[in-house]
Amino acid sequence: MLKYLASLFLLTFLCLPCAAQTPSADRLVDEFVARQMKTLKIPGLAVAVIKNGKQVKATAYGQANVEWNRPVTVHSNFQIASCTKLLTSTLIMKTIYAGKLRLEDPIGKYIDSVPARWQNIQVKHLLSHSSGIRDYHGNAYLPTAQVVKALMDSTQEYTPGTKQHYAQADFMVAGYILEKIYNKPFTQILKEQVTGPLNMNDGAFDMEQRLGAFMRTNLISQKATTYYDLDGQLRAYKYIYPQYTYTAGGYFASLHDMVNWAIGLDKEVLFPQSFSKSLIYGQDSVGRELSEFSRVGWALGEEKTVLSAGHSGGPGLGDVWRFPDQGYTIIVLSNDGELLPDFARAIASFYVKGIEPKVKINKFER
Repeated sequence: MLKYLASLFLLTFLCLPCAAQTPSADRLVDEFVARQMKTLKIPGLAVAVIKNGKQVKATAYGQANVEWNRPVTVHSNFQIASCTKLLTSTLIMKTIYAGKLRLEDPIGKYIDSVPARWQNIQVKHLLSHSSGIRDYHGNAYLPTAQVVKALMDSTQEYTPGTKQHYAQADFMVAGYILEKIYNKPFTQILKEQVTGPLNMNDGAFDMEQRLGAFMRTNLISQKATTYYDLDGQLRAYKYIYPQYTYTAGGYFASLHDMVNWAIGLDKEVLFPQSFSKSLIYGQDSVGRELSEFSRVGWALGEEKTVLSAGHSGGPGLGDVWRFPDQGYTIIVLSNDGELLPDFARAIASFYVKGIEPKVKINKFER
């Protein structure tokens, strides 16, 4: 344990070639991260700051694998959990831009034989978590089509567009629609349409599959192990992501990958920002109130004077926020399974004017 703590506090400073340096902010962030990792006993962390399509900072800290004493690098692949929705959302925007999908389309346009209670569900309801479709809690290894059939046979939680309930089933059904449009598995579509064109070459889904008494997964280079504290001792753990939920969570990504994703959005590799801005940051009404999520499923920032949107996952394994008016994207990846998603906003306060400093980082007991 002492060896682990000693190596934990040793900062692994790996920075890719950076532009538009802000030395004072970078130094303060490094000091801030080091303090938080020491206080909260965070095994490993990776932080990037992008401004207007240029990398300002990309730094790795701590250990990706405690057992092997392997340091985090910019190519370490972290489980980003629900931050996967940002990649799915990017694919959806590209599909809309290509004229293959509309937010106002009824999902029955793409899914055969929907029940009467699903006929008023539109694509936008899936992305804003206002469809009323209940989450599925059955067999983790069913094909997506069978899960959709089971959901169609279940009851509706509420009338579409009247309430919001954050549910993985919404993005799962959205992914099923994408598979219908492209006539390919979602994992293949995402690679061909998003991660490939954006040079996100490190990460992947591990395609976990239970086979009798053992578990099979694909190999992922430099995959970080996720940890949590149990009675003062680190424990490794892995959340089971059914493949039919891959649109909602389960992707492993490196800091290098996510930097390339942010730069790709800034440089309009997949679609122009004039097209995507109202989708990423705009809100529809749900019932009598504004949606808690944007038109393509991003969480919206709470700052009154600074526009922002992003997503977290795990809850703090991935934490990614974009600030369009200032041109910044903040990316934080971690292998601490008890970390809450406070880091990206805290780091943003060192760079983005108008954000009130809130630098208390919290954890919960898993």
